[in-house]
Amino acid sequence: MSLRSTIQSTLDLGFSLLCLGPLTVLFWRGTFNAITDIAFRDLPTFSSRWYPALILYLIGTTMKILVDLTKHSLRSILINKGPCLQSFSSMILVYLDAFFGVVMWVGGFNLLYVFPGLHWYGLTGVLLVASSILMVIKAFNSTGSVPLGISTDEFENVYNPHNYFGTKFENSCSYKVILDTIFSYTVVHTLVICCWWGMWELENRYILFPCEITVKDIQAWDSVIISYFLVFVVVAINNSVKEMREEDGQFSKTAAATFTAFLAFLAALNFWRGIWSLMDFYFFPSMSLWNNLLLSHVVGFLGTYVAGSSLTLTQSSEKDSNTPDFLSFQYWSKYGACGKKNHYEDLDQHSETTPLVNEV
Repeated sequence: MSLRSTIQSTLDLGFSLLCLGPLTVLFWRGTFNAITDIAFRDLPTFSSRWYPALILYLIGTTMKILVDLTKHSLRSILINKGPCLQSFSSMILVYLDAFFGVVMWVGGFNLLYVFPGLHWYGLTGVLLVASSILMVIKAFNSTGSVPLGISTDEFENVYNPHNYFGTKFENSCSYKVILDTIFSYTVVHTLVICCWWGMWELENRYILFPCEITVKDIQAWDSVIISYFLVFVVVAINNSVKEMREEDGQFSKTAAATFTAFLAFLAALNFWRGIWSLMDFYFFPSMSLWNNLLLSHVVGFLGTYVAGSSLTLTQSSEKDSNTPDFLSFQYWSKYGACGKKNHYEDLDQHSETTPLVNEV
């Protein structure tokens, strides 16, 4: 690797860890907590939350499916339009995608609070079952997120949403794309939510809470330290795992990829858990709750949008690549050090595209 590539990769990772990652968590924190407060304010027990949680999950899932199908449909219409129209349409669609993604996760988390509940065996069972199914169907890499994976707002990224079987309107029947998108969210993405919920609550209640590093920043600094350590471990071993050959043995290759994917999952989860808790303490703590959540929502979205990476706020699921890459935080190496590039240039001609695989 050349010195220039090394510097760009270092800048990419630093920008993801210190800017895009926290902005993504900031948006989700404000939106998640606001929706939770609205939906469950008068429902203090988990057992009483099942109905609004189910409604939120169904609304979020349905809207995510409709937004993805809208992206597929609008691609051929907008590809020859002006950059202003493309940019405005992309902003609206990405915002709706991100918002209803949070709605889906709020509903999913609270359904799991109702059943199986917060006993250690229920949490462990959900984590193991969901992880096992995702590994069997080769979709466990979808559990990854920032800081190891970001998505930039190029036209091709926004209007080629991920789905499990990689179907597109351009090369598949419409009903196949619809069924693929439904399967991706109702099955694959729901299993991702189960993985995150199980591990998040195990850490909250049984693993990290008894050995917190500080008293004030409860459930915060320990996760941040774990996350940063795991991020650098994944960065260090990523190339070695990618370059494994068939001669190394299929079992060894699969085991190494699965182990690295699990480390990437833990790195992302602890990053979110730690940064989220730190924001609870340090993001304008004297501000009233609703003003704080609204500011968190707005700053998180606008910050990522101005950086050209608001697509990072969205959550999608897809089948693992045959040659998995657990690092997809390219930013400066894509845009260059001189600033943000025009996402919509060179789109005046139709071109053949392939599904983008940039999440782990």
